[in-house]
Amino acid sequence: MKKLPLAILGMSLTALCACGPTGVPGLISSSTEGNTTSSTGGHESDLSYDKDGNPVFNNVEIDFWSISIGADGVIQQGIVDKFNEEYEGRIHVNRSERRHDEFSSAIVNTVVNDPDQAPDIVQGHGERIRELQSQGIYLPLEEAIELSRIDFDRDDFYANIMDDLYLEDSNGSEHLYGFPLDVHSNVIIARKDIIEKNGFEVPHDYRSFIEVCKGLADKAYAGTYQYMPTAQTNPDLDWLTGPAGTALYPWFMSIEALDDALSYAITGPVQNGTEMVDSRGLPAWNTQSTIDYFEEMRTYMYPTDGSRPVIKPSASYDFISDFYKGNYIFCSTGPWNLQGYKTIFDSAIGLGSGGFSEGVAIIPLSNLFAMDPDADTASKIVGTSHAFSLTRTVESDTVKAACMVFADYMSRQYVDWIKGGHLPMRKSAMEDEALLEDPFYQEVGQYLGRQENFTLGGVTEYYSEVYGLEMNQGLNEVWHQTFNTQTQNKPISEIVSEQYQNSLSIIASYQ
Repeated sequence: MKKLPLAILGMSLTALCACGPTGVPGLISSSTEGNTTSSTGGHESDLSYDKDGNPVFNNVEIDFWSISIGADGVIQQGIVDKFNEEYEGRIHVNRSERRHDEFSSAIVNTVVNDPDQAPDIVQGHGERIRELQSQGIYLPLEEAIELSRIDFDRDDFYANIMDDLYLEDSNGSEHLYGFPLDVHSNVIIARKDIIEKNGFEVPHDYRSFIEVCKGLADKAYAGTYQYMPTAQTNPDLDWLTGPAGTALYPWFMSIEALDDALSYAITGPVQNGTEMVDSRGLPAWNTQSTIDYFEEMRTYMYPTDGSRPVIKPSASYDFISDFYKGNYIFCSTGPWNLQGYKTIFDSAIGLGSGGFSEGVAIIPLSNLFAMDPDADTASKIVGTSHAFSLTRTVESDTVKAACMVFADYMSRQYVDWIKGGHLPMRKSAMEDEALLEDPFYQEVGQYLGRQENFTLGGVTEYYSEVYGLEMNQGLNEVWHQTFNTQTQNKPISEIVSEQYQNSLSIIASYQ
C-alpha cells in the first residue's frame, strides 16, 4: 500500500497498513411473513422487511457529505429537501458540504481518526475513488444495494464512466465503490452575437476556433471590430466599433483555475492521443503529442510569428463582467454556472428580447483541441463525475439500505440536476421526455457534451501525483509553466520532462 499523499495528521502507520478493499460478505436471508430479517457477514441484521419485501425504515438518520457547494449545491439541497419530505418519518438525510480540494484529506482523516464523526454516505468525485480506496475507507456497495431492494442495473449506466467505479479487492474480485450520479466538464461559452456580427461562425473544432480568435483580434487592431455590451452598461443595446490599435484577447484563460487546467491541460493532450497513465497507474503523459500541444498553445499567448496574441495571461478567475462587455468572446466555465448566466442574460441587463439563446453559444469540449479532427481520440472530453460511496464506519444494515435508497433517488432526479450543469449517468434518462422536453435541457443541457465521449482521463491511486491539480507539480505544473511569464522561454520539452520525473519521484517515495 502506498503512503498517503494527503494532509492526514495523527494517523499511525499501523492504521494505514491495516486497511484495504475487502470482499462482499455473503448475504443470508431468512424470512417470516410481514417481517423479513437478514443476517450479513455472520451477524444478525437490524433491517426488517414488510410483507411485500420492502425494507422498513423508521426515522433513519443519514449523515451525508457533498462536494457540490456552489450553484449546484443549492439545487442539490432542494432535491435533498424533497427526498426528506417524501420519506418523512422513514429516512432523513442531513446534508453538509465540503470543498472538493479539502474533501480527500477530510474524509480519510475523519474515517480513520474520528470515526464517530464520519458521514455515512459521501458524494465525491468518481475519478478519486481509487486513490481514496487505497486507504480502505469505503465499503463495496453490492451488499447495501441488495439490502435496499432498489432496481439497480449496471447496463443502464454509461460504461465509459461506470467501469472506473469498480475496483478489484486483494482477492481479484471486482466490486462497486461508487454509485454513479453524473458526469460533467467545463464548457466554452461564446458571445455568438459578436462572432456572427463580425462575419464568423461559432466554431466547434480546433482550427476554426483558432481562426475565429485570430480573426477577431485582427479586426480589433484594424478598428473594424464590432461589439455590443449588455444593457447594464449599454441600455440601448447599440452595436459599437472599437478604435484602431485595440488589443483584443478573445480567449479568456485562467492559468490558476483548477477547472481550466482540467479542460485545457488534460483534455487537450488526450484529444491529441496522449494516454494519461500506464497499466501500473503511473503518469504516461510525457509524450511528443503533449509537447506539441503545449508548444502550440503557448504561441496563442506569446506568438513568435508576428501575429496578434489571442490569450492574455491571467491569474484571475473572474471573466464574466468583461464577457458581458464584449472584451472576451470565449470563456471556459463550469456548467453549474450556466443557469445563473442565463438568468442574467435573460434579464433587464441582458441582451434584449433574444437573451441568452440568441446572444450566447455553449460549446462542448469535443474536438475543440484536437489538431487532427479525424483522430480516434478527437471527440474525447476529460471530465469528472459525482458518485456516492459508503464509508466503512457504517455497520447498520438499515443505514446501508437507506443510503442506497437515497443514492438511487438522487440519480433519478436528472430533470432537476441538469440545471446544476451535470449530465445524467443513466442511459434511460436520455430517453425520458421529461428531460428531453425540459426547457433548460433544450436551451442549455443538450450542449454540455455527449456522455459517451467522456473519460475520467486515467483513474489511478496516484491521481494527485499524476495530475497535480491541487499541487504545484505534475501535469498541472506543466500547464502553469507553459503560460507563466517567468517561464515563457523555457522549452516545453524540458518542462514536461522535469514534471514527469518529479511525479515519479514523489510516487517512488511512497514505496
